Amino acid sequence: MLAVAMLAPPASIAHAGELRIAVENIVGSDGHVRVALYGEGPTFLKQGQEEAASFRVAAPGTMTFSFPDLAAGRYGVAVFHDANANGELDSNLLGIPTEGVAFSNAARANFGPPSFADVAVTVPEEGTVTTHAPLTY
Repeated sequence: MLAVAMLAPPASIAHAGELRIAVENIVGSDGHVRVALYGEGPTFLKQGQEEAASFRVAAPGTMTFSFPDLAAGRYGVAVFHDANANGELDSNLLGIPTEGVAFSNAARANFGPPSFADVAVTVPEEGTVTTHAPLTY
């Protein structure tokens, strides 16, 4: 039995990539900056349907968020600066965000959020990919 196991090809090794998001143009140090990764399909931008998420105390300028050990594939990144730390993206009566928002690939929101295709970032099996997400207020 041991000899058969030794002759078998080695098991495939699972590889994981890393995604880094450079959140730019952070105004002020109030509240938190929240970054969420979404898969393609009906869960894209749905609260509670994130593949991964992170938040940190805001710092003016640029903050970098890293998501190591991600399965290879395509992810959409959404960011918001929760300046009042209420855990929600605040908006005005017309539904326009009143706090800073950003998407991967520096995709812009025009009359609604960008499509998954516009924000998609491909994470390789190994290695690191970086995307930029400049906040607009």
